[in-house]
Amino acid sequence: MPRMSRSLRVLWRAAPPDPRPTDVELPPGCELVVERDEARALAHRDAVDVLVDGRPGPLLDGRRLAHVIVPWAGFPPGLREALLERPHLKAYNAHYNASFVAQHALALLLAAAQRLVPLDAALRRGDWGDRARPERSRHLAGGEALLLGFGAIGRHLAPMLRGLGMRVSALRRRPDGEEDGVRIIGRSELPEALARADALLVSLPATPATVGLIDREALARMRPDALVVNVGRGTVIDEDALFDALASGRLAGAGLDVWWRYPDGPEAQAATPPATRPFWELPNVVLSPHRGDATDASERARVADVCATLRAIAEGRERSRVDVAEGY
Repeated sequence: MPRMSRSLRVLWRAAPPDPRPTDVELPPGCELVVERDEARALAHRDAVDVLVDGRPGPLLDGRRLAHVIVPWAGFPPGLREALLERPHLKAYNAHYNASFVAQHALALLLAAAQRLVPLDAALRRGDWGDRARPERSRHLAGGEALLLGFGAIGRHLAPMLRGLGMRVSALRRRPDGEEDGVRIIGRSELPEALARADALLVSLPATPATVGLIDREALARMRPDALVVNVGRGTVIDEDALFDALASGRLAGAGLDVWWRYPDGPEAQAATPPATRPFWELPNVVLSPHRGDATDASERARVADVCATLRAIAEGRERSRVDVAEGY
């Protein structure tokens, strides 16, 4: 028997530029207000049950508001702090981007393993390198991949890595043996797992428990021919420690889509280095400007994911709920 839905009034403020769903199913009786401008949105504050917005500010204090949907993966620290002060509000993430980011993580790993960036740059200059002693790629089949994070992205990434012939293990808060051929480990097993890893792939959010998790000591445990990929949050890895390991050859290479510095507004996007250390000078690093979900299918997937969460709320079900205390 289908669940009964209750009517919801929803204020949708976040990207994409025109988020009004057309061919995506909203809950029956759902009244949708689309308003990107904060000043005009404030006029609706006290009349909505659900807010779709990652940085809602004063909109959080609406009299009827009960649910906040962040329409992307990850949880802004400022919003977390605001919601800790408002425990009556339930928060949700959108994990529409999992398959897109997993694909991007795999691309970064292969580009780093194959040394594609420096070889591409050289050949554009007409330089074929030393044909008698060519650059050697890192063969991944038979090696071990360690996933830091086994949420939506990690679950999409694991079969891709197994398809390369790699063994896969994954760090999770609550380890429980094995899942779909992936060995699940806990925090106490991380040092040993790092020492075994041929590739470390990070998809963790930034929370009090994950910031700085991969520090100088953790990187020192890794093999010198190991590769690091980060599509989670830059601050999970210590910036100085990673740069030093890559610059010294202590690590073979890295593919990074998330960073420690970001542009402060659209005007700064053309001239903002992504880190305080010059990763862009290292030939063993593949740089990507936080675009793992920038695909031709992402905006439609985002809207569909948010609408699926709205249907769950209307039907009294839990979907993509965030533990605000934990930060994800």
